[in-house]
Amino acid sequence: MIISFNSSGILFDFWLKDIYFKNLNCLTMKKIIVMLAVLFAFGFKQAAAQKVTFYYYPSSNVYYNVSTHDYEYYDAGTAAWVTVQKLPATITLTKSPRYTVYYAGKDVWKDNELHKKKYKDKKATAKTTKKSNKS
Repeated sequence: MIISFNSSGILFDFWLKDIYFKNLNCLTMKKIIVMLAVLFAFGFKQAAAQKVTFYYYPSSNVYYNVSTHDYEYYDAGTAAWVTVQKLPATITLTKSPRYTVYYAGKDVWKDNELHKKKYKDKKATAKTTKKSNKS
């Protein structure tokens, strides 16, 4: 760092350029760090906002993951939700009703109680009502 300068001002010019470039490099690095932090935060927000599409079949209480082509159903024998590529013969799906459910994550079954209430099997409800009316 040269503080003095001669009559031509050459040493002073080098000193100013040295300070200018150091400040420029510092500012540039700060800008790059801030931009990377913003992009990093935005990337996490996008990843968290991605939702998985499922089809929910209320008559069988089964979910179908559209992207992985997997079925998820509750297995009473193991008292757990099971993910399979092919459903067992004991579970049959009807084409309707089928509801599209969007869930942020893979464990859509965590909202199963909500889905059972929201998408009640209309046919099962109608059969139950007819039987109770005949009694």
